[in-house]
This record gives sequence, structure tokens and C-alpha cells, in this order.
Amino acid sequence: MLSYAIQKVGFDFDQLEPQGPIDLTGMLRAIDEFPWREQLQDWNEEQDGPLPALVLECEAERRQLWITALGEGLGQDFQLQSVSTQVRKGLFGKPRQERNVLVFEVFSRSTLNQLCALFCEREFDALDQEAQRLARQAEDYED
Repeated sequence: MLSYAIQKVGFDFDQLEPQGPIDLTGMLRAIDEFPWREQLQDWNEEQDGPLPALVLECEAERRQLWITALGEGLGQDFQLQSVSTQVRKGLFGKPRQERNVLVFEVFSRSTLNQLCALFCEREFDALDQEAQRLARQAEDYED
């Protein structure tokens, strides 16, 4: 089951407000309806704490996709964080949980929609490949 949560200005970095179960259509609507402009104005005034975000979660797979709108125009530029938690065999064979976070930006709503669709379809390998490609693309652009 997929669910989502929100993080608003004034929350602690690890504080989320659960919103309940969701599907792709509902998530795309939540992105459209979230009060990005007001939340980003509040953040600009406070300049403290996390940016506002929507968090799409697949608890069974221990995956999250964090979405934050960026820029003045709102609706085309987004920062995403793809988060996965996996159990890895540690030193001496003791398993331990390892959290992987990949932060990257997308510059079109259609790309964001595609990434949300991959997440909702549980196509995590394809999501990871696309996220890594976008992160590398940004690094190449900065060089």
C-alpha cells in the first residue's frame, strides 16, 4: 500500500503529517493542491527548518520519494529525494539497515509525473536508474 505525508514549514526535520493511502492520480492531485506558494513564502521569512515537502511512501519496500517545489514559477522545478532502506550484511555477518538517499532536481512536470508513476508502479530499479541519471546530469552541468 502506498501512502503519503506532508512536511510543512515549522516542522522538525523528521516530523511528518500522515495523510493516508494514495494512488498515482491522488498523488498528482496532491502535488497540484499543496499550498507551495504560501509555504515557500513562510520558509523565506523564517529561513529555518526543512522546506515544505510531500512524501510518497511504500512502507513494505521501505521506500520514500520526497518532493519539494522550487523557484518562482512553481510547477516546473522540483527537488526530489529518493530514499531507500536496505538490510546489508555487515562486518562479521551481522545484518544492519543502510539508508540510501539520492537528491536531484527535475525541471519539468512531465518528468516529475513519470518518476511518481515509476514509484507508484513499484518500478524501483527504473526509478533509481532515472534518479541517478538526473543526478549525474546535474553534476555534468555544474562542471
